[in-house]
Formats: sequence, structure tokens, C-alpha cells
Amino acid sequence: MSPALPRSVWWRRTAVALALAVPAALLALPWPWGATAAGGTAPTHLTLLLPDGAPPDSVQVQAWQAAAEETGFLLDVQSASQLMREGRPAAATVLVVPDGVHQRMNDALVAHIERLVQQGAQLMLVHDAGTATLDGRYHPTGSRLSALAGVRYALYGEWGPDMLTEQVAWVDAAAVPLLQIPPGKLMREGLDSPLTSAQAVPLASEDLALVSYHYGRLHYPGFKTAGTFDGQRLMHGAGNNLIAGVHRVGAGQVLFVNLPLTYLKLRTDGLLLHAFLRYFAQDLVGLPQLAPMAKGQGALIMNWHIDSASAVPAMEQLKGLGAFEQGPYSVHITAGPDVDVPGDGLGMDLARNATMQAWVKFFVSRGDEVGSHGGWIHNEFGRLIATQNRAQSASMIERNTQVVSRASGLPVREYSAPTGSHPAWVTPWLREHGVLAYYFTGDIGMPPTRSFQDGQPGQRDVWAFPVLSHGRQAAFEEAGAQHVPEADLAAWLKDVADFCANARTVRLVYFHPPGVTLFPQAFAAWLRHTRGLLDSGRLHWTTMAQHAHFANRRLQTRWHLEPRSEPAGSPGSGADKAPPAWRLVADHPVSLDELTWLLPADRYTQPQVLQGQAQVQRDGPFWRVTAGPGLHLALGLAAVGTALSPSTPPTPSKESL
Repeated sequence: MSPALPRSVWWRRTAVALALAVPAALLALPWPWGATAAGGTAPTHLTLLLPDGAPPDSVQVQAWQAAAEETGFLLDVQSASQLMREGRPAAATVLVVPDGVHQRMNDALVAHIERLVQQGAQLMLVHDAGTATLDGRYHPTGSRLSALAGVRYALYGEWGPDMLTEQVAWVDAAAVPLLQIPPGKLMREGLDSPLTSAQAVPLASEDLALVSYHYGRLHYPGFKTAGTFDGQRLMHGAGNNLIAGVHRVGAGQVLFVNLPLTYLKLRTDGLLLHAFLRYFAQDLVGLPQLAPMAKGQGALIMNWHIDSASAVPAMEQLKGLGAFEQGPYSVHITAGPDVDVPGDGLGMDLARNATMQAWVKFFVSRGDEVGSHGGWIHNEFGRLIATQNRAQSASMIERNTQVVSRASGLPVREYSAPTGSHPAWVTPWLREHGVLAYYFTGDIGMPPTRSFQDGQPGQRDVWAFPVLSHGRQAAFEEAGAQHVPEADLAAWLKDVADFCANARTVRLVYFHPPGVTLFPQAFAAWLRHTRGLLDSGRLHWTTMAQHAHFANRRLQTRWHLEPRSEPAGSPGSGADKAPPAWRLVADHPVSLDELTWLLPADRYTQPQVLQGQAQVQRDGPFWRVTAGPGLHLALGLAAVGTALSPSTPPTPSKESL
């Protein structure tokens, strides 16, 4: 008799540094297996596969839905029996089988998935999905999906509970640009500083460990694997253990991820789920994407934490470095008169500090967002918030917020937690008080996200802004204490700006004004570099509140792809066969302005604007379609190798190449 499936052996093994996960690097490169052949039935969306009877609104499903929304890909949810009954062509089928949800499968479903992939379906197979039979037992010879994964795994019959292990997560150097892991999150073997452009280019065979703020190299749980992987390896553990890779199976392909992505995301470590989902949907499958950024343009967020009186003279030095010639920035203030304990007199004392009040007015005049940095007494608040009465902590946040608001003359819309301590209850409290954006030390390495904490979703319209770190350090004071060379910090900051521009994304970096004076040349060089990116139109500064406002407007977009019939004999169709054609239809209750779609240029010819207003531009491997003002947009799409003939006259639009 095979053993019963444990509730999750690795859950009970060390908690790992799950609260702070990472990924790293530059911009997506073309992947040789990524494009499907022109013609045929092209996929339009992802399908999250659930077992029959599984609640479609479970927190695990919400995690994947949130990730698809934030990365910008269409996703539907389907039960196993629905998949087996429907007649969707294999070439149009894109399945995601998640961990923690679909461990149990019968042999018929396993065979059906194998058949679909053989015939051209594309599959993202995650960790423990399908590793158990319907009676909840591991299969005696290992996972029945091993042939799809490309390695044998879930080998309870051979290794017992030791089939699950914790290991350092190593990214293959060739996979770094594919997964778009941000700078500062990879460390070479044998070194204790993160990889930057100041170092030699990694060798193709080099191991690069995922690292995180404070924790250094991260250990992740996964199955031991056996056999030689015949595919493109992306990540690995000790020895030959496969963590992630892409494997060809017949006419289809499989992205196997041997990590508990769902579990990690539910515990403030969503970067890997988002990274693999974007890579799968965009690079491997070639799905249209609703870009996370306005105009599809990258951005930076500079978040200042001003928490003591020592910040005032430092800000004068920042002015001399040219810090306030760019922006806008997010400026957060701890307003009380003390820092460590009541009565120490080391704080800002904003209510009575005329010099600091003048600085606040200066920030407002520049368009900076002035936010609240925690609860009145910076260090004491950070120490006590997790243990003291919630009402007491909330009153300290409210007191700080009120003083900051009076000084700026504006509502407080942003928040950052002193010492990074942000219990889950704080987020709904912030929402009730008008705050939609907060600095976060979880989900390290991610762009803004609706973070899940303690296994539960946060507020739908409140955005966490994970701080980006340089390996173990994020603030300059921390780098100074670890004797980080100024050249290393300068290279990291430059890499962050380039990454945001190239990957069309946004990241937050934060500073205390006194810390910047420790590395003035690195900071000044960074500003010179960002000036060039700003002038070229590839990057812009934004604030947490500005981005949260856009992100919430973007979530209101309703869009889909639908077949678009072409008359027989139209160009490229042949006498009796219409070319593959689609309509991308989008609607918004307020305005589509600046919302942007990225369409793979190796799949689609130049899109036609059929209704509404939009600019169409070629942008590297994509067609970039940026909507203008209006509530409705319709695009005509045709597969590469065919011509698109309008079935209805297009309405006036703006198009440019």
C-alpha cells in the first residue's frame, strides 16, 4: 500500500525566509520555443485547472487571479471535468495546474493532459500538482506527470519523506533575462555581494543564488528529482536537482516549476509566481498583455524616510547633489519629537519645527507625495507594533498622519512602516483612512502588488510597494555598515534604472537623507543616468500614490479576444478559407487613456484600430498599442503571414509606426 499524502511535509520544516523572496535581472530575450506557428488556432488566455468541486473563489485561486491581473494576462478557471468535456483544440489550450490545489488526480485526467500536450497544448505544471491519486496517496513509482515535467519526482517509494528537501535556489545564468529578476537579487557562488553590471558577465554555466533583504541566500522547499532533464533548465538546486525548466513534449511544451508558488505568494513571497507566470504567458505562449504601466513605460519610485532631526541638514546636502531637480518622489515623515523612547528629543517634532514645515511646503510645491512614516516615535513604534494593543498602535499612526497632513495641507495617501514592521491588520486600517499605497519589506523584488499576508488576501485596491534591495542591504546606512564599495552601489542603482526602462516596469528604492551622504558619488551618478533615460522617454519618476491610482484604474478595464470573421477570398485567406483573425475589445467605465497592450510581433501583424483612439507602435518584440481617451477600444488582429481586411470601416483613430 502506498503511503497517504502528507498534509505537506515541507510546511512543517523550517519556515525558510518565505516572507522575503527574490528574483533578479535585465530584460526578456526571445525564446526559441516561444512562438507558435502562424495560422492554426492561437491561444488567447490562460486556464487555471481545478479539481471538480474545488471552490472557484478559494484564497489559492484568488492568488493566481490577482497575479494574472497584475501581470496583465487573461485567465479563466475551469474544472477537470469541464476540460475533459470541451472540444477546444489542443493548440488553443494553455493550462496552469497550480500547487496546493490540485494534488489529487485520476488516471483519466492525467492521460487527457498528456494527450493535449502531445497535440500542441502548453502547460505550466507547478510542484505538487497531480502527485497523488484520488484516494490521497502518492503513486508508488513517482508522479504520473513525470514524463511531462521531464524528470522523475515525488519519489516517496524511493526516498520517503526525504523526497522533499530545502535547498538554495540557483538561477541558471542564461535564464536571468528570461525571468526578469531585478538587479540586486542574485549572488555568485562563493561571494557575499550581489551581481551587478560592474562585475564580469556571468558565464553560461555559472550558478547565481537568489538572495533577499537581510536574509542573504534563500532556501526553498521542493521535490528531489531524478534523471537527466532534456530541455532548457532555468533553475536548479543542489547537484542535478531541477527546480524549473521548459520541456518539449510532442507538439506542445511544459514549464515545470518545482516550487510551491501558491504557498509562497500567500505568505508575502509572490515574486516567483509572477515571474514564472509572465514568462510562461508572454515569452513561451505569446499571449497579448495589458501592460502594468501607463503607456507601457518604465518608472522609478524614490521613497524618502525622514524620521529624525538629523535628516534636516542632510537634505541641504541632497539639494547640492541635484536630488530635487528630478522627481516627483514619495516623502514619508515620522512627525513626533522623539525617536527611540519618549522624551529623547531626537525626533522631527514637525508640529513645532518651522524649518521642517518649510521643507514640507517645498515638497508639495514640487509635486512630491508627502506621506506618513509610521507611528509618532519611529523606533519604539517599530518595536512594539507587533505586540502592543492594536488600538494603541492605530492611535499612534493616526496621530502621526494628522500632523503630517496639517503640515502639507493635503490628505495622507501613502504610508511606510518603521523598521518594516507591517502586521496584516494595518492594511485594512490604512484603507479606512484613505491610504492606498504602502512601503513593504515583504514580496521583495516585486513591482507594486496587492500583497497576501498570513495566507489571506489584502484589500483589492490597496497596493504594497516592496522595497528593492542590494543583496542583504536596502538603505545606504546598511551598506555603509557592511563596507559596500561605493562603486558597487553606483552600478546597482544604474542597473535598477535600466531594468525598469527595459522591462517596462516599476520598482521602489528607499533612502534616509543622512544615509545618502555616505555615498554621494553613487547617488549623483545615478541621477545623471536617470536624466538620460528621462530625456529619451524610456523612464519617468512616479509616486506610490500616483501609481496606485493608475493601477486601480487599470483593474477596471474589461477586455477579451474574440474571433473575427473574414469574408471568403479576402487577402491571404485563399478562395474559401478565412485567415486567422481576432478582435481585441476593451471597455472602461471612466477612461482607457494611457492603458497599453503589448502584442507579440512574431505572432500578429500590425494591429488595426477599428473603434476608439489608440497609437500603434513597434516596440522591440512587441506591437505597443496605447489607448487614448474614451470608454471603448476595438483592435483588429491577424496572424503573421496573413493580411487583415476590415469587415467594418474603422472609426477615426491615431496610428503611428
